[in-house]
Amino acid sequence: GGEMCGYGVHSTMAQLSLVPLLLLSVLPYSIATTRGHMPPCISCFTPTPMCQSVDHPLLAPLRRPRRGLCPALTMRRSSEKPMGSPSTPGWKGERLNLLTDWAVSSAPNRPIVCEYEPDGAWLWARWQGTVLSMTVLPIILVILASGSIDVVVHKLSSQQWGILDIPPANDPNVMELQGIRHLWEYQLTLCTFILTFFTQEAYRHYRTVYLTTRSIQGRINDICMLVTMGATRGEEELLTENRTSVITGYSDTAVDLVDTCTRLIRLSHTFFWAATPTASNGVSDTDEYRDKKGGKAIGPLLLSAAGLDGLVSAGELTAEERDSLQVLRQNGLPPSQYAYVLLEWVGLYVMDGRKAGVLNGDAGFEQNLFKQFTSLRTEYFNIGDYAAGRMPVAYVQLVQVLVDSLVALAPLAIYPDLGTLSIPLSGLLTLFFKGQLELSKSLLDPFGVEGFRGQNIRVDVLVSELNFGAGSRWVKAGEVLPKLAAHSRTKTNLSNSKMRLGSGGSGMRAPPPVKEEPPTLR
Repeated sequence: GGEMCGYGVHSTMAQLSLVPLLLLSVLPYSIATTRGHMPPCISCFTPTPMCQSVDHPLLAPLRRPRRGLCPALTMRRSSEKPMGSPSTPGWKGERLNLLTDWAVSSAPNRPIVCEYEPDGAWLWARWQGTVLSMTVLPIILVILASGSIDVVVHKLSSQQWGILDIPPANDPNVMELQGIRHLWEYQLTLCTFILTFFTQEAYRHYRTVYLTTRSIQGRINDICMLVTMGATRGEEELLTENRTSVITGYSDTAVDLVDTCTRLIRLSHTFFWAATPTASNGVSDTDEYRDKKGGKAIGPLLLSAAGLDGLVSAGELTAEERDSLQVLRQNGLPPSQYAYVLLEWVGLYVMDGRKAGVLNGDAGFEQNLFKQFTSLRTEYFNIGDYAAGRMPVAYVQLVQVLVDSLVALAPLAIYPDLGTLSIPLSGLLTLFFKGQLELSKSLLDPFGVEGFRGQNIRVDVLVSELNFGAGSRWVKAGEVLPKLAAHSRTKTNLSNSKMRLGSGGSGMRAPPPVKEEPPTLR
């Protein structure tokens, strides 16, 4: 009977050791459900033959009737459109007008990132976009697993102890968990070290991308400032409230150049973000302004034929410019390259203006101006380069497996030292480690395209800020320039001022004259 009882205890503890494996299989899906989508590797590709042969309830919904690429990739191959072509859904006119308004807006309606208040109570009350919302399901699963372990150990043990008491160390069930605890302590040290550096690198990537978006704005502002400063000047009289003052503005030939260059460089910035996958390249971060057919953001809709027509109606494009872009598309240049087309057009207009004498300046001015063009092109490319090489998949997988196994083993590892208190504390450990991991992955997704929209950089705010800076600040500042006032001071005025200073007008007496003695001969 004792042997049978011992066999039953060991078999039950062996079954308890399967709890971490079940948690490891459930945690990734719970995180994906929290973010509102499945992992890309599961939703885009069919399972391997090995996965298809396993009758796992979690893998059953993911199986596809045939092997091959996902339907999105198959549809992309079968279509005749070149790479980078935007979707052209049958959208209503008022929504297209909203997108056109976003492209020409110069007043941002929200901060570029989610701001915070330093008050502790305010921070505790936040939910959306925080680690609490990212890890709520894993926390619940770990707490349930920890509670199940506590119930099973109490039922199998021949000894009794209180709810808040530490389990007896000589209990056979508790002794079997000691080995897991030693392994878990080594893993805890390794996981803490690696996860800390992983978060640091993720935040560095986020800051680099954010500063690059600001650098793009800075280079465009530099181009607009240099063009308006180098434009030839004219003269006109402006009647003010007090008197009529003579001011200088742009010449008749320079007005067209300034307006065209600033308008196209702003639109190049808008087209760039419309072609870049982001969570807010429509009107907001919500799914309301998304293509209902494919679930894509409507930013690429701005690059379609309907979007270009809307920009012509809004006065942001001329009919000739729209037709030229469509000719380029027919010749094989995808709409995702429209931003660079407009950038080159601005450079060509500037070169023609320099040759025609519409832009003043020497060789240094020209070199500085075109340096801003090449720097802007570099920053455009950096956005895609940072997204492509943000982190190797092996590194992310190692951290994911390390954290998931640490969290899954936590209920078994801390139970011998904490007993029933391990139930809430295992959930707290899950919040810290899983929360830090999910936060790191959200920082690696600065534009929120993978479901992490809490920390996404809002592109519509970038567009609105740049539209004001490039379209209003420098152009309007150069339109009004007062003539340089001529202050002539004659010698008489200077001598009179010296006499007034020496006559005690300021309360000071002039020093007595120094008597010069003739030099003596030696």
